[in-house]
Amino acid sequence: MLSLHQINSLTDIRDADCFFVDVYGVLYDGRAYYPRALDICRRLMENGRAIYVLSNATTVSSHFIEKHARLGFIKGVHYTDIITSGDVFQQKLENGFLNEIVGPDGKWTLIGRPNERLMASVMNRFTPDMDKAAVVYFGALQENGRTFASIDPYLPHTQEALKHHLPVICANPDYYAFDGDFKHVVQGSLAKWYEEQGGTVYWFGKPYPDIYRYALKKAGIAATRTVMVGDTIRTDILGGMQAGLRTVLVTGTGITADALATEPLERLIDQQGAMPDYLIDKMQ
Repeated sequence: MLSLHQINSLTDIRDADCFFVDVYGVLYDGRAYYPRALDICRRLMENGRAIYVLSNATTVSSHFIEKHARLGFIKGVHYTDIITSGDVFQQKLENGFLNEIVGPDGKWTLIGRPNERLMASVMNRFTPDMDKAAVVYFGALQENGRTFASIDPYLPHTQEALKHHLPVICANPDYYAFDGDFKHVVQGSLAKWYEEQGGTVYWFGKPYPDIYRYALKKAGIAATRTVMVGDTIRTDILGGMQAGLRTVLVTGTGITADALATEPLERLIDQQGAMPDYLIDKMQ
């Protein structure tokens, strides 16, 4: 049996100056904020702790701030700032990432929902024709607001990309997310399938190091004084551990809560190769 440190509230961690907090499955279920989630964020902020929302969403942070303010999650009240994998990827694009991987003339094409705000710096290199593309970007797996329980609707185009031997870019490594009680696939599931078929994937977001370096630089707080709070072992806990942060695994909501219906926690931790420093049932 594992012996893990169960805490009742994030306020039990008294020697942390900063919390990196995941959104989906920790604060928010895809439709509404969990009870007490906003309250604990506000209390930590009032006590002088910094809170950086660290999300694998490909939404750029300015769009996140606008959307979630309408839901009552207010920058400066409930959190210090937001950092998304979209922010990190956008910065890489603006610094010439496309040139690095496909040269100055290489074009990109899209599978999934378009995101012109994210891709603004390279929209002039977009082609809808896979025969003319040098790389594929996986957008959100949504159509007209609809999400899907499996990657099947996207496999025909993705198999075509595989036949063309095109590398793909995945800026959301999550496999699943929740919209209320509905568990749906996101880009990471499709990218995982692609990689398993022998394709090349360029990954951005948790658990990969770029987003943690970006966040720590922005926060200006030492990793030893920063704690990562998330519901997913393979992204939040593994990534935080590799970045030198202490980690808190949320077990009562989100991805791990869903996985615990069929697997014991010890096995989940062993499978993912990442041990959290603390367990908490929910954000409180």
